[in-house]
Amino acid sequence: MDLEDELNRILRDDRLDIPVRTGAEWSVVAGARRRRQRNTMLAASGSALAALILAGGGAVLANHQTERPIPPAVPPVVHSTTEQTPTSEEPPHQQPPQHTPVQPPAPPRHPQPPQTTTVPPEILRSTQTSEPNPTTSKPTQTTKPDPTSSANPTSEPPGQ
Repeated sequence: MDLEDELNRILRDDRLDIPVRTGAEWSVVAGARRRRQRNTMLAASGSALAALILAGGGAVLANHQTERPIPPAVPPVVHSTTEQTPTSEEPPHQQPPQHTPVQPPAPPRHPQPPQTTTVPPEILRSTQTSEPNPTTSKPTQTTKPDPTSSANPTSEPPGQ
């Protein structure tokens, strides 16, 4: 026996057959349908969640109010003393500088612009506009193209 005959005999053996259960095709199709529906629901839920996050972030940014600016720090003022101390080995005793409390800046006032009435300039009333040149409806004279020019296309292909 050669190899081909041996393979045919083994593949035709009924003991190697696996019986297919009734309705197996329908089970596979139903499983695929359930998987597609689940994937569709997950995609729709994810898209709705992303849109909600984007809309919420936009609303927060639109309603974000800037805080009042913090006034700059004021450096301490050191008062110098002009008293001469007796020469001794002890360093002179100085009191710590006293800080005056810093008042927050007053909110800026927006002055009202002065109410003035504007008079239109006289030049606009006295200047007269010039009228445009009249147009003609006659066509202008055109020249005929040169038949020997290479810019003009011909109906015959070259060389014929």
